[in-house]
Amino acid sequence: MSAPRPGELRARYVRRVTPADVGRRVSIRSLTDGPDAGPTVTDLVARLLAFDDDTMLLVDRDGQLHVLDPARVVASRVVPPHPRLPPEPEVGTREQPLVREAARVLLLDPSDRVLLVSHVPAAGRRVWTAPGGGLRPGEDHATAARRELVEELGVAVTLGPWVWSRREVFAFRGVWLDQSERWFLARVAALDPERVPLDDPATDAARWWSVDELATTGDVLAPAAFADELTGLLAAGPPATPRTVGR
Repeated sequence: MSAPRPGELRARYVRRVTPADVGRRVSIRSLTDGPDAGPTVTDLVARLLAFDDDTMLLVDRDGQLHVLDPARVVASRVVPPHPRLPPEPEVGTREQPLVREAARVLLLDPSDRVLLVSHVPAAGRRVWTAPGGGLRPGEDHATAARRELVEELGVAVTLGPWVWSRREVFAFRGVWLDQSERWFLARVAALDPERVPLDDPATDAARWWSVDELATTGDVLAPAAFADELTGLLAAGPPATPRTVGR
């Protein structure tokens, strides 16, 4: 039997998932950018946790969170439970948040400015924090930190020490996460934030911040005491053991 032509495949696999399907098991075919080539098609079967105009949040059977851009979805459909495998976890509520390990990079330039990216966790709310994201299955924190920098900012760096630890329970687009983070120090000679790809629907801007700007801004920072924590780190250098920073 010959393989179906692209048009035939798409006719059977149409776009059907809507925000009304939040909580259901879905199959999503979307475009992703590979590291060495253009967009490629990937398939994901997961539980739909949230769906708005610019973001879809899903959790797979391994408990991994996936953030997709609906504009890059080629096709989607609701699918029944797997007959032999356990279902995707019912998580993402305040009572049962999705537990997640993450890595971030405290990226400094020669003037000791720090590069932060902004997230929009809810309408009308913006939070500036360091670039990073969740670990993939079998991945350690350092590997995840390096990968996230390449994926999110298009930059590869030599990673320095693990300097901060942070845990926060928070809501992103209505999905509750219990996230434990390791922050690594790294430096870069030059990077124009206006030209970074920001290939992540969860982020919408990047910029360099001086300590003085962190201390005087009215924007929301994560951690909230970013200016004080960075001042201490620059003065004393990397700690012998990672410092726990607040929310």
